[in-house]
Amino acid sequence: MISYKHILGLIGLMWLLAPEVHAQYGEKYRPQYHFSPQEGWIGDPDGLVYSEGKYHLFWWGHAVSEDLVHWEELPYPMRGDDGSFSYFSGSVVVDHDNTAGFGRGSMLAFYTQHYPGDSLPESQAISVSKDGLYFDYYENNPVLDIEEIFFRDPQVFWYEPQQKWVMAVSLPDKQLIQLYESKDLKSWEFMSDFGPLGAQNSFWECPDLMELPVKGEPGVKKWVMFIGRGPNRVQYFVGSFDGFQFIPDEDMLSYLNEGKGLEGELFEGFDRPDYRDWEVSGTAFGAYPVQNGPLAGLGKGYVQSDHKMQGSLLSSEFIIRKPAINFLLAGGKRPGQLGVRLIVDGETVRTATGDNTDVFRWRGWDVSELIGKTARMAIVDSLSGEEEEFIAVDHILFSDQLMDLHLEHALWMDYGPDFYAARTWRDVDQVRNGRTTMLGWMGNWEYARIVPTSWGKGFESVPRDISLRKLKNGYRLVQQPIPELQKLRKEKYEESDRVVEGIQSLASFSPAQNCYEMEAVWDVDQSTSEFGLNLLVGEGRKLSLTYDPVRFNLVLDRTNCTDYTSDETFNQKFPSKMSMVVSPENGQLRLHILVDQSSVEVFTNQGEKVMSALTFPGEDQKGIELFTSEGKALLVSLKAWELHSIWNKP
Repeated sequence: MISYKHILGLIGLMWLLAPEVHAQYGEKYRPQYHFSPQEGWIGDPDGLVYSEGKYHLFWWGHAVSEDLVHWEELPYPMRGDDGSFSYFSGSVVVDHDNTAGFGRGSMLAFYTQHYPGDSLPESQAISVSKDGLYFDYYENNPVLDIEEIFFRDPQVFWYEPQQKWVMAVSLPDKQLIQLYESKDLKSWEFMSDFGPLGAQNSFWECPDLMELPVKGEPGVKKWVMFIGRGPNRVQYFVGSFDGFQFIPDEDMLSYLNEGKGLEGELFEGFDRPDYRDWEVSGTAFGAYPVQNGPLAGLGKGYVQSDHKMQGSLLSSEFIIRKPAINFLLAGGKRPGQLGVRLIVDGETVRTATGDNTDVFRWRGWDVSELIGKTARMAIVDSLSGEEEEFIAVDHILFSDQLMDLHLEHALWMDYGPDFYAARTWRDVDQVRNGRTTMLGWMGNWEYARIVPTSWGKGFESVPRDISLRKLKNGYRLVQQPIPELQKLRKEKYEESDRVVEGIQSLASFSPAQNCYEMEAVWDVDQSTSEFGLNLLVGEGRKLSLTYDPVRFNLVLDRTNCTDYTSDETFNQKFPSKMSMVVSPENGQLRLHILVDQSSVEVFTNQGEKVMSALTFPGEDQKGIELFTSEGKALLVSLKAWELHSIWNKP
């Protein structure tokens, strides 16, 4: 029997604990409308599946939602294993027709068994659930084992035309995605390989393969392959799938392999077996360009210096007629000794050097102030020969667009540093009317384990509806935040036709916390200088979003954004600038911005390009500013909403 004294004690204990209970989702940096677990680690979104009125999300924790906005976290779902391995990423299917023999409507979780130390082969295994809550380890695991050390992240789906199951799974260190087929979900037969293609310099992980509709072309669909390129990006490919292999479109292959479809005038691709109009000095670059070499350039050739030699290449003269010069660059980071130079009137006016890797990445110069000048380009290696660094250059492009992206030549799903392992929800045709919704992990393996969050590590992006759009250089992915998020909006703030000059505080929209949504439309044609928004302003810090209306470059700058300075590695890796090329649509730049405590997601021009980044600002960094760098800019319209928290419950 419980005594009066015990009751008073329990009441007192509840009172003491109440602030902590209510603060469970109110901690510093905790997102208020992105899903995060109560505590602990969350990484790649796994097992995105719809069943019996619930959207499921695994990591391998487990949460469910009826609207993809509000989430209920469930108990840890996996049981029955011997504890010798870790559950790595995977997927979940609903076996409606009992093809596996576990019962109609059984849910099967597919995942990678990863053993400690990276020395034992990874394999694919399953666990089975009858109630959608707990998954029991299958006694005959693994269901697929090819004895590869790195073999992971199975994505399984039903392929209706051939009445079979298909698995996409990665060989990360070989940059390959393998496709397997099965009739019973327990025995799998190899079908085909895909890759390498696009960005090939690091692990390929978390594949996903699905069919998407094309906006503006009723009835037209294309297959899309997602691949995570470690440590923090997702690339995609568009093509067809015949039930046996994924085949990229021809225009996509020519874009990825040769650069066809890039905006601009190709000055030099180094695809000929000679230097033609380039003056060769010294012996560093040999007698001709590298042909079909190991670096992933564009076309057949590129130039690369021999680290034992010294020398240079000097181009013929040309007149600068475009505001940007772009090129692919790889090699050592030795300013003044290794690199590319732009020479005008005998003076070096622009330089670039490598990043200490053998990976070609896009670099570029803003040369708008030099238009009309006569110039030459030089590629130089003046190291002593004792060092092993080299310099490599390919695909010099004169353009209206500045491509100083510091990224490989690929089709990127997101141009920010914190979006990875994207996967799509499956088995939703009965309720979604053709919509396909994607989720990604907002994280970066360079600092994911040391982010300054007391409540856990990591959270997911907002769910995004995805489709394809036909552009002049092929089909491209389009992403939009799901419309269900609009139910979180509070009172709308709105203004129009605002002339911005200098820095102007947006004091009339003053959110109580960094939990809001904005839609801004700028008139690019009537803007005479760089313009944009400063977010998270306060305590001497800010997050700047700047658009260049001449070179069509959108830059997100978080070099002075966070109040967290306690970890040296974090301080080295986290401060950064990121950029992407965004062409105006009908003379306008459209920005859709989601800010949520420790992150920002920027959707441009109806989702054609997206940039996502973690921010970790101080709690008093809540200011918002409009700005121009010099002249004036016209803000056509601005709409903004504070957003309700999805965690408004004890």
